[in-house]
Amino acid sequence: MAEEIEQEVEAPEAEIRDTDIVFDCPQCGKSLVIDYRGAGLTINCSDCGTPVLVPIPDGMDIKDLDLDSGEILKQLFATRKNYQKVEVQLQQLKVRLEQLQEALGVMQDVVAEGLKV
Repeated sequence: MAEEIEQEVEAPEAEIRDTDIVFDCPQCGKSLVIDYRGAGLTINCSDCGTPVLVPIPDGMDIKDLDLDSGEILKQLFATRKNYQKVEVQLQQLKVRLEQLQEALGVMQDVVAEGLKV
């Protein structure tokens, strides 16, 4: 769900639905659009990065957003799957960083040797 909400905020050219919440960033004035399920959440403005509290529309109660247990489990599994993907990517980046640091060390040695000549 958070991923869906973020995509909404970062894609203002997308069609605005009747159920979307449209509001302005209090810091920079950027018009933000988010799915109604984002009501009451704090998001970062897609322009200035300022944390912004998504307003709860008049007539809506935050309890209206409560999800059934099946939806919560579905989101939990999706979150875990995404987390696992990120962990794999992080490990790959760490390996690549080590390779680059090693290559940099070799280049520094070559430059140091060249300066001695």
